[in-house]
Amino acid sequence: MAHGTSGTDSGHREHRAAFAEFAERMRAADHAGALAAARAAHDEVLAAGHLDLLGVALNCVGLAQHELGEFTDAVQAHQRALRMSWRHDVRAFAGLRASLSRIAAGEDAGLPHLWDRDLPGHDLAALARSEHPHFSLAAQLELGRLAAAEGHRVTAVDAYRAVVDSGHPWFRLSAAAALADLLRRYGDDEGADRLAVPADTAAGAPDPVELALLPLADPDAPAVWLAPVRPGLASYRAGDVDAARAQLRAAAAGDWRHAAHQAAVLLAGIELRHGEHTPARELLAETAATDDFTHGPRAAVALAVLDTVAVTDAGGTGADAVVDALASYLIRDQDARADLETLAHSQNPLADVFAALLGDLLRDGEPDAPANELLERASESENGLAAGYAAYLIATDPANWDKTERAADALERAHNQASPVLAWAAIRLGEATNADLYRSGDAQWVFQSALDANHRALLPRAAAGLLASSPADGDMAEERYELAAEWLTADLPAEAVGPLAWLVAENLITYQDELAEGARVLARIPESDPRFGVAALAVRALVDGDVDTMRRAFDRLGRWDKESLHEASTRCMSAVSRLDADSPTTRPALMVLADLGFREASLTHQVLDQLARVCEHQGDLEGELAAREKIRFRLDGHWGGGVLEIARRCYLGGDLDQAVELYRRALADFPRVREQAAVDLAVLLLGRGEVDAAQDLLPSTVDPKHCCELGSDLKRSGRLAEAVLAWELVADTSDRVHSARANYYLGETHAELGDTAAAIAAYQRAGRVADPFAVHALYALGKLHEDRGELPAARENFQRGIEVGTRLDNDGFVVGLCRLHLANVANLSGDHAEARRRYRELVEDPDRGTAAMAAMMLGADAKDRVRQLTRQGERLDSAAVAEARHWYQWVLDSGDRFQRDLALAHLGELHYWVGDRDQTREFYQRVLDSTSANPEYVAEAAYRLGELASQDGDTERAVAHLERAVRTGDATFAGRASDLLTRLRG
Repeated sequence: MAHGTSGTDSGHREHRAAFAEFAERMRAADHAGALAAARAAHDEVLAAGHLDLLGVALNCVGLAQHELGEFTDAVQAHQRALRMSWRHDVRAFAGLRASLSRIAAGEDAGLPHLWDRDLPGHDLAALARSEHPHFSLAAQLELGRLAAAEGHRVTAVDAYRAVVDSGHPWFRLSAAAALADLLRRYGDDEGADRLAVPADTAAGAPDPVELALLPLADPDAPAVWLAPVRPGLASYRAGDVDAARAQLRAAAAGDWRHAAHQAAVLLAGIELRHGEHTPARELLAETAATDDFTHGPRAAVALAVLDTVAVTDAGGTGADAVVDALASYLIRDQDARADLETLAHSQNPLADVFAALLGDLLRDGEPDAPANELLERASESENGLAAGYAAYLIATDPANWDKTERAADALERAHNQASPVLAWAAIRLGEATNADLYRSGDAQWVFQSALDANHRALLPRAAAGLLASSPADGDMAEERYELAAEWLTADLPAEAVGPLAWLVAENLITYQDELAEGARVLARIPESDPRFGVAALAVRALVDGDVDTMRRAFDRLGRWDKESLHEASTRCMSAVSRLDADSPTTRPALMVLADLGFREASLTHQVLDQLARVCEHQGDLEGELAAREKIRFRLDGHWGGGVLEIARRCYLGGDLDQAVELYRRALADFPRVREQAAVDLAVLLLGRGEVDAAQDLLPSTVDPKHCCELGSDLKRSGRLAEAVLAWELVADTSDRVHSARANYYLGETHAELGDTAAAIAAYQRAGRVADPFAVHALYALGKLHEDRGELPAARENFQRGIEVGTRLDNDGFVVGLCRLHLANVANLSGDHAEARRRYRELVEDPDRGTAAMAAMMLGADAKDRVRQLTRQGERLDSAAVAEARHWYQWVLDSGDRFQRDLALAHLGELHYWVGDRDQTREFYQRVLDSTSANPEYVAEAAYRLGELASQDGDTERAVAHLERAVRTGDATFAGRASDLLTRLRG
């Protein structure tokens, strides 16, 4: 008798009648009766203590409730089944149906991401991502339907194609029919015909009832062996090895890929057991080269074990025992667990590997088997093969397909090991990392490792993942483009070309301005590629100047897929923005994007803004108006904003006749902007002296915010008198925010115009308003009085500024300036002690700039004392020198970049006065080394350094410094430098 076990019934036959009653009523569309039968089955198995059948019964309850429209109750029933059952087939069906009931209830309205556990539809997506031989494909089929319904047809194509390629007899035909329909919609009739969809696509597909009751066929454990493999296994267990080989070879050549790979690995195990290592290795190598995420890694690990045995003596256990144990693992022989356990606890260098293999084997058996403990132990091994495979098995456990975070953590451990499963682990980890908002930047490195593994069957997924990754910074983005370009030169599967070519073209078009080269790269993507084919055609047509073809391509994309339309729109916008505004292609291409491009707010705004600029450049006012109107409508929700915007631009630019015409058009045609247009036009007419016409236009009330903005725009364009007119319209408004601003701006502008009385009056009005701008106004008013020598008035306004700012708890910076200038006023008033006291207080100000200015004033005060003594020829006051040094150094240490160069210049001059030549050179040289130093400071530093060099007899250095001083043109030091240069040159 060959090694192996057979299933037992465990006494569950007595309960099948209850489930049969449920099935009969469901198929007769008696859903109420079916619900009653399901509840009866639930109560029956619960009373009998068969808790492993409770999940089946709960799934039957949920199925009936769904058909009755009781979707919320159905979700709850399936969720209970998911929590209570240990069987992955019961849990998988529960997750599938719970997601479908949520969708039916309207809870899960969006397409779920395959790895984001926080998004709707997570159970459905997680199940589709899993390697469950049946329900992952059922979930993929449902995801395809959901994606297609939402317009994500490329995602639907990918989902359906995965099911079709799997060859699963239950779901392949349904997926093929849906895929063929999508391909015909895309225009790929040839691809649709190749699918050869029969008329009856439901043939052989189980209905939901049959799927719910599948566990009854194997009551003790989920079926490990798939149907095509079972005859060969049965023959082997019966001792007929030749028949088993023939049957398993037939299964390995079958269309159902998961079953084919399972048969191949099983047959490899049989060959190993019977000493046929060469055919075993061939079978394992073929399976390891596939994209099967269960049997591919299993085969790769088996090959690694065989390679290790071939180059070592396999410890004291013997190579034969290792190979026989490996064969037992591949055959999934539960009777051989003792042999694997012996190896797992031996001194064999592969002990931890066999701990992982034993853990995996035990997962086929009882739920209380110590599989997880063994896998966790192996995952912490120093043996990379053991650690990598054990972590991968933890991540892909079919019983825990919904544990996304656990899977991602285990995948990271698997990926960190240089093991044979690296390629599979990298793909899974990269896709999980792409979905993690906080770690998506790491996905690029993970997919790079997947590409570097060079597993041909996995290259398309690695390429797609690299495209989807989000570089964390510019350097990573550049490396990503370089990586894509490097791989695009390799011998690739056709499916990997699209993502890499699109990525390379993105770099060439968007960042390198190499449009023609980008189009050449895109030519490698066939038009039949559902995601990139027509998008690439649109970009190439644009670069070639064929706007008609571009329009047809966008028309197809708009009826095809949202993501492809977005990709094409983004890339075409990058290309067209690099064309000259006078190019015959630019404007028509922008019109295509405006009419047919992806409807995303930022992208649409970019397209329309560029179109408006091109129209403006070409002198097409009506075209510009149309584009601006569309932009403003999206922003404001009403028409007329575009006309108003262009009218304002003409006004500010001095084209007053055109502005008047447009303002009058806004008044006549656009009620929602009529008041704003009237205000602008009235101010314009007042500026031209047309007072009566302006008064007739002005509404009884005006928008204070609009008037403030109009005034600011006019001032920036140099039309100060008209800015004053705009602000005066709201100077007395009850809107305190804009009243304060308008009066502050009035004070500022009157001061610039030389009307001091009007400036003071405006600042005073602003200062009386309980608004943060009052602090600005009081500071400006105090400064005006300070500059005029009106020190009591200055002191009063600075003090009021401090009080108002403190009360409003706002504008700490301006309050600090008021405090600083109070100290200045004290200094100017001759109260130097009071000034120093205030400056010292300000050094503690939380605003670094204010504190630095106070320190500069303290340094200047001490330095002035040094200067006076120096001029009078008296002995130096060392305390004053030290004090000046202290405060200037304080500024340097504070990090304030605005006062830094001035502090360096002062320190250079201070040491020059006291005769410290070394310190003089140091600080003046730091002035010259600064990239931001004022030319005045540079002139002083260069002259003084030149002077010192000449005194030292270093004429060459002196000339270099003095010439630099001359080049500054400084009124004080350039002339001195020129004179000294003349003397030096004799």
